[in-house]
Amino acid sequence: MSESRYDEFVNLLRELPFAVWTATLSETISWKLLKPHSKSWEFGHFASLFIVLGLNDYQTKGKADVGYWPKVVPLIPRYTDPQNPLELIDILRPFYEAERFSKVKVERLGLFAKSELCNQVWNSPPTTTAAEFVDIWDRLGVTMNQKPTVKTIAFAMKCLAKALLMVDEFNFDFGAIPVPVDSRIRCLSARIGLPSSDDTTERERWAEALRRIRESTPQVTMVHLDTLLWEIGNLHRSGTEVYLDKVGAAALLAKRIAKLLGSIPSNIHETCGP
Repeated sequence: MSESRYDEFVNLLRELPFAVWTATLSETISWKLLKPHSKSWEFGHFASLFIVLGLNDYQTKGKADVGYWPKVVPLIPRYTDPQNPLELIDILRPFYEAERFSKVKVERLGLFAKSELCNQVWNSPPTTTAAEFVDIWDRLGVTMNQKPTVKTIAFAMKCLAKALLMVDEFNFDFGAIPVPVDSRIRCLSARIGLPSSDDTTERERWAEALRRIRESTPQVTMVHLDTLLWEIGNLHRSGTEVYLDKVGAAALLAKRIAKLLGSIPSNIHETCGP
């Protein structure tokens, strides 16, 4: 039964046109707030900024779309493009010094901004960064002394992918980057009846879902799928329908997806979080 609900959910996602998948990204708070910087900063500078913001998007003061991105982005000059990566430290350190786990976040900021990898991204055009995308993922894990599959590294790569998409660079391979597994992803899995599992199994489930979706819409990447799953993961039925309507899904399809997910059962409230 659980597998059939998973299959039904994936088949419904296959019906979404690419315009809807695109809107899932443009409706995110990070996209809305940072899009102007993508137009006024050199690409490499902007991409480096987006990566480091992604690296420190964890254990924030409240939900990230309220307590992180809207707080940190207004502190970043929009029209004054920094001339070297170390300026990112001067811009962002005051914010991170006042954050939870401040010492670690300031260290992570410096570790990336002073790295050879950051210097490479900083000085590269989008075509080069796109061509080296998978290599950057591997090197980012080494730079940050983490496995490349951990959530913060995967999310930072998602931020880099967004930076590329903002400047209309689509020729990069996000296929190897896993979905960043968190409570919302686990919540959605539970809501379609899939058993609780480890991170590896969660990634495999959604990698398979993406493979099927790409059979009908090849332009969809894990960036798009992860964003959609995260946005609707812990929404109740009405909230799911409202969100899908906002990103342009057909009314009937939105209702079918919302009905399949339904409300969040009481037995998985702990999994789904606030």
